[in-house]
Amino acid sequence: MLLSENFGWSDDQAQVLQEGVDRIFKDENRELSKLSFSFTMSDPNIEDCPMVGCSTGFMEMTGYTLNEIVGRNCRFLVDPVPKEYVDQTVRLIARDYCMAVCQGQHFQVPDSHRQPWMPLTHSDDGIFCVQTNSRKSGELFKNLFHLKRIELDDRPYIIGLQSELQSELWDEGREEEAEKFCAAACQTLYANMVAAEKIMAKMFWLSSPMRRQDFATVEEGFTPLAAN
Repeated sequence: MLLSENFGWSDDQAQVLQEGVDRIFKDENRELSKLSFSFTMSDPNIEDCPMVGCSTGFMEMTGYTLNEIVGRNCRFLVDPVPKEYVDQTVRLIARDYCMAVCQGQHFQVPDSHRQPWMPLTHSDDGIFCVQTNSRKSGELFKNLFHLKRIELDDRPYIIGLQSELQSELWDEGREEEAEKFCAAACQTLYANMVAAEKIMAKMFWLSSPMRRQDFATVEEGFTPLAAN
């Protein structure tokens, strides 16, 4: 089944996917327990790398319906944001990552673009970013997302786990707290991505790169994760 042929993603699939995501994250620590997580899937083989599926949580976070999301590039959430609030480096990282997946190339975030809270990942482990997004209502919010390449029917797709971050973390004087929180959230996203992939595997034929044990070092506050 090639989702890109007709964007055949249903509300039922969106609900099943969200229920799985909720189960994955239900036992997170108290610091992260207030976060809600959602899931998206994009097709880099199609021009503009549109989203071809998402969970209901993504609809709730953005305020858009499934029909308003599927078939569109995720930048429709960034374009309405005032330029002074948009992280142009993150836009560049996300764009270059999608291009690399489409071309079958590995991607590593350049050191010059790496932010202090970003984990040191192997090139197969995707990217972590924070960007200011706009809901359908026009309200702005901070979106933390982890993107990773998978394969369906021997065709590459990009899946994403997202979570809205507390806007108060970006208040003046809370930079160190924001960095620590983002780092902890990234580890949570990374640790649970395999479980999310298993949910997708139940819905479609799925393969993805093996995880690396050198995801991060203890010195950087991360515990290396075992390969799956």
